Amino acid sequence: MDLAAVARRSVYWALDRARGGHVAQAVTEINALLDSSRSPAAVAVRRDRLADLLRHASKVTDYYAGLDPSDLAEFPVVNKLTFRTNGQSMLARGFAARDLYPHRTSGSTGTPFESLWDSGKMRQNQADTIALAGRAGYRLGTPMLYFRLWGGQYRKSRLRCMKEAITPIDVRALDTDRAREVLDGIRRRRRPVTLFGYSSALEQLCHVLDDQDLDVNSHVSAVIAGGEAPTNYLSSAAPRRFGRPLVARYSNSENGLIAQQTPGESAYRINVASYAVEILRHDSDEPTRAGEEGRIVLTDLFNYAMPFIRYDTGDVGTFAVDEDDNVDDTTLAAVSGRALDQLFDTRGRSLNPMAKPELADQNLRQYQLIQTGPGKYTLKLNADRDAGRDARIRADYLTFLGADADLQIEYVDEVPLLASGKRQIVINQWRPTG
Repeated sequence: MDLAAVARRSVYWALDRARGGHVAQAVTEINALLDSSRSPAAVAVRRDRLADLLRHASKVTDYYAGLDPSDLAEFPVVNKLTFRTNGQSMLARGFAARDLYPHRTSGSTGTPFESLWDSGKMRQNQADTIALAGRAGYRLGTPMLYFRLWGGQYRKSRLRCMKEAITPIDVRALDTDRAREVLDGIRRRRRPVTLFGYSSALEQLCHVLDDQDLDVNSHVSAVIAGGEAPTNYLSSAAPRRFGRPLVARYSNSENGLIAQQTPGESAYRINVASYAVEILRHDSDEPTRAGEEGRIVLTDLFNYAMPFIRYDTGDVGTFAVDEDDNVDDTTLAAVSGRALDQLFDTRGRSLNPMAKPELADQNLRQYQLIQTGPGKYTLKLNADRDAGRDARIRADYLTFLGADADLQIEYVDEVPLLASGKRQIVINQWRPTG
């Protein structure tokens, strides 16, 4: 038994009980809804939560005022630019700014953005995280190696990492040598550890395990991937190299944890406790036909301060179809996330595109990075001209790409969409030879 993990778990739930037990209650509700998401009782809960949110938005926001709260289709489909353009009119009256929690995205769809969460949304997100991690094989308080780009709003103090038993691994430094160090550390641990983070980072660990024939199977308790869609290689290599099935999740910074795979399955179970999801056609706001790919549009059922209603995530996906050829709106058969090409730095070394500098605070409408040749790059910006900002961005990108990078900044009126409806923000028009 891991006594330290038991102690961390006990302290967390004791503090939650002292504050009213809201997170524990929400975790129980989430699991119950996910266990029977299509039952009449679950459908009623989902319908009531959606109706409550729509009534709220139509009463206390200027943007949605006058819309029929009984009909979701009456509400317009929105995206990041809608929020940025309409600003205050999309925020609910009655929430003090000091009581809201900002969540910034660097713009993995090409549009940097900040969402604001109220306390109810924060609690629900905590519960979502605990409930779905538990369903993936992770227990609260047990050790976790967390692979992502660390910094900005994701920065954690050393004390907080110790309290949460998290070891942060920054993907910017995760080359082959560093991956081997991480794997050697896993093998030395007395207790199994959960691996969580970008799919590309977990894949890099698998490649090192394959190349050097290392064995960490008995040292891993769960493997959870996010941020990028897992490759076929990762899905097959994870059970073989870690001894645990890969569980991929679908989430974003502005809303939270939207869907997750069940261990051993490829489909994603939608977190129906917290979100209503639609799949709409690429060329209109009409629903797709059964089995047809379309835009993932969600309604966040818990953010009352900044209602996200029919929010176009910038991703595409497909609803599952049941045995009677009926659409199952609780399950995504497939999710295609943001399109990101592989990049190479000025020395020809492969870069993780997820490790590119964050641009959330740079007042950009859209951006796109293109590698045009060896050490040559173009950064397209849809933004007002600002020489000081451009100098800061250039410095950050030269640190990422190489100090000798030939980086051209080009202003554009619009970064175009792909035929799929997504906006590809990292494009490579060149590959190294040899």
